[in-house]
Amino acid sequence: MVSHRILLSFITVIIFSCSTSEGTADIIIVAPVYTMNEKQPWAEAVVLQDDKIIFVGDRSKALSHSNNSTRMIKRPGGMVLPGFIDSHVHLLWGGIEMSECQLNGLLTREQILEAITEYVVAHPEDDWIRGYGWDLTAFPSASPRKEWLDEICPDRPVFLFSYDAHSAWVNSKALSLAGVNAETIDPENGRIERDPDTREPSGVLREDAMELVESFLPPYGKDEIEDGLQIAIAKANSLGITTVFDAGTGPHDGLDIYTRSSTDQTVTMRISASQYANPNSWRDDLERLKKLRYENEFGFMNTVKIFADGTIEGGSAALNDPYEGTSDRGMLIWDPDTLNEVVSEFESAGFQVHVHAIGDRGVRRTLDAFEHGRSVNGPGDRRHMISHVQLVHPDDVPRFEELNVIASFQALWAYPDQYIKELTLPVLGPIRSNWNYPINSILSSGGIVVGGSDWTVSSLNPLHAIEVAVTRRELGNENGEALAPGEAVELQTMLHAYTKDAAFGVFLEDEIGSIEKGKLADVIILDRNLFELQSHQIHGARVEMSIFNGQIVHDNQ
Repeated sequence: MVSHRILLSFITVIIFSCSTSEGTADIIIVAPVYTMNEKQPWAEAVVLQDDKIIFVGDRSKALSHSNNSTRMIKRPGGMVLPGFIDSHVHLLWGGIEMSECQLNGLLTREQILEAITEYVVAHPEDDWIRGYGWDLTAFPSASPRKEWLDEICPDRPVFLFSYDAHSAWVNSKALSLAGVNAETIDPENGRIERDPDTREPSGVLREDAMELVESFLPPYGKDEIEDGLQIAIAKANSLGITTVFDAGTGPHDGLDIYTRSSTDQTVTMRISASQYANPNSWRDDLERLKKLRYENEFGFMNTVKIFADGTIEGGSAALNDPYEGTSDRGMLIWDPDTLNEVVSEFESAGFQVHVHAIGDRGVRRTLDAFEHGRSVNGPGDRRHMISHVQLVHPDDVPRFEELNVIASFQALWAYPDQYIKELTLPVLGPIRSNWNYPINSILSSGGIVVGGSDWTVSSLNPLHAIEVAVTRRELGNENGEALAPGEAVELQTMLHAYTKDAAFGVFLEDEIGSIEKGKLADVIILDRNLFELQSHQIHGARVEMSIFNGQIVHDNQ
């Protein structure tokens, strides 16, 4: 029989061991910590143990948690933040596209054609030439010609997404394989650009017309998908991103790898995935999504992605009033009554709804659908989201707060670049142009704003979008021309949009998004304090370290 003294000693050892273990740090970071916690906005240090934050506060108390195995990180000139959350990104496809013909950042026809030529020559084994990122402003009427591609690659089909992914440039071989010719009728919600004299396709397909050729592309192989995901996650981690909302993957390829890798915990990121619903198949899509949704520690899929309209630059965004000088108001991809039904049905099945809406009519009809869903299903904590939100009529601004709809802005687009000046402002006119990307208006009316990149449409770096949201100017340009400067917001607002508010948008606000005791250890370290920089210098800051779930996943110290 064990004596009471021995038993007491044994219990004492257990208690002492547990208390010591709970207080011992794996990592201690001593640096200015911007916590996103309103009760404790700033701290001197943060302590991490396993996958949790166990202390946030002053330096001396933090150091009391150390032992011989603790990693000490001191960055007095830097800054600690919660891991960034990208609320609208195409993570997997971005990674895959990085190994294809890259045209991003090329501003002239000559540069683009040269890059395509180099890629074609370097990849003689490719059955299809695929690529991404050509600039609409590099070509008259945003419409490059198929003949230019024919000269470079006459014997293999070519399919190149535009910068905004709402147009595709193809060669004659691709059109021939797909059977697209002068007699082909424009699909609903799509347009085949044509030669004005012959009516033959000229080489550009808009919106749903892209599917005429895209459906013939060979599917990506398992290795291509896995490699693409690893490339994308490494890039995102290097920029301080530890959680994403992926705005749409295929039903089998993309979602499969998200499900598998998050279950196996082979990813260094939390991934909220989504699946598309389409006007002609939405009932089947709903039943499919019910079977595909999942949830585990590193990921989940419980969101449907819907396109309400197209883009202003392509003339396919749905506007309340016609584009300047025309009678055209763009296109609504869904009949309003059908969209109402779709939202209410997906709501009823427990799904979050994420809608691409750019024109003011597209935004209004989406808000109408959310209002209809509420009337059918009653109020609830659904956190539906409208992404891009480029043009919002002032009458609709208060409705974001009234309907509890989150606005997901890609703020890097909110300055007068070549796209805006040549393709957007002229077709909107001076009055509507002041409604572009109304971040401050929606915030001021009580709405919630989150930030996303839409990568690879634009830079994956959150600091780039944060700076433009603050300045409404080109990166690094202190005195440049601003777009709707009254819609500029404060730095702290955008930091919340990429952390705490973004965590709310993916239903993870109790676990991530702020640096608080007990939350998961998703933490990043910047090389400088953003609050000590001038606003046009924000983009120059660098992420020195990214910590996901307590593990260092990027270290550039």
